[in-house]
Amino acid sequence: MPTTYHMVHYRRFDAGTTDLRGKTLEALCRTALNTSNGGAPLWERPEDRLFDIGGDDGRKIFLNKVADLSSAVFGEMCLAQARDLQALLNMTPSKVQLSDLTTAVVYDLDEREAPRGSQFIRGLVYWMAIGNHVFFVKTHSMTAELMQQYVDWLLKVRTSTLHADLQFALQAEFDQTLVASDIGEIRSLRVTGKASPQIAVVLPPEPDQPREVKTSRRVADRFAQMQQAVPIVEALFGSARAESLVNSLGPNEYLAVEATVKVRGRRTEESRKRFQGIANDLADISDAKVQIEGKDGRVVNGDAILRTRMPFHLPHEGSNLLEFDNVADQLQEVYSRFVKDGKIKA
Repeated sequence: MPTTYHMVHYRRFDAGTTDLRGKTLEALCRTALNTSNGGAPLWERPEDRLFDIGGDDGRKIFLNKVADLSSAVFGEMCLAQARDLQALLNMTPSKVQLSDLTTAVVYDLDEREAPRGSQFIRGLVYWMAIGNHVFFVKTHSMTAELMQQYVDWLLKVRTSTLHADLQFALQAEFDQTLVASDIGEIRSLRVTGKASPQIAVVLPPEPDQPREVKTSRRVADRFAQMQQAVPIVEALFGSARAESLVNSLGPNEYLAVEATVKVRGRRTEESRKRFQGIANDLADISDAKVQIEGKDGRVVNGDAILRTRMPFHLPHEGSNLLEFDNVADQLQEVYSRFVKDGKIKA
């Protein structure tokens, strides 16, 4: 069976200071999906599991397949977009006049709407709630933030399983097993890898009381290669020197520029929880390594965000979908590994 690898992301449900009387996110999702409209439970009403994100683009999230596994709640969310067009390449060649000097044989580009009664899928997330642990695999334009918005809507608006004023958050976690002791207060975060811009966030030691401080934080490093690098070189050295440098390059050479952007100014330092939001953002935007340094330890040789890459079965070669039952098995396998390795508590 064809296989592909995806990152399995982890989140932990956090209800803040609210006492849920021992109810976990898994139990809350199960309760919500058992909610009846006087006839059928929500499991059997797909039209009532549709969440309109809002906005002019017509995006909606469908909780499509969803199952009670007794030890977990598992499902797939589909990000769909109404009034959407899909670009197509018509493979019938035709001769066209492209300019006064050029006549070429090309394929026509076309755009089509989804067939009547269907919508294009712009992203998928396969998610599983086990206790207060959430494991998920996302594809294309689907994000962890959209998944959280959906679960928040499901529990508060669609079913009133939770009170509307309750704090709801799915928190990314650092992998504490990569250091000898608790990292303590996080002092810096850095993202490195070929697949994303280089990002570093550094804050000074937090005082006991909030105070106004002057800081200089590096918030983004960007690595630019050749095409993006040339304008930067021109700005630094002038067009003539930049052109001379480009002309001197050998067949296996190229220009690369590392640029650092800093934000300077005065701001009020807030609580150490500020870093949790940054960690969530870093976990969402990139599969690259996240390195951290704290008061009592650091992670510099591994990925500090709690997640792992796993193989998944495809229904057929080249598919954009994952095999539903296999994803359920693999996410439960990740849960078991994390518990066994001491990364999370059962």
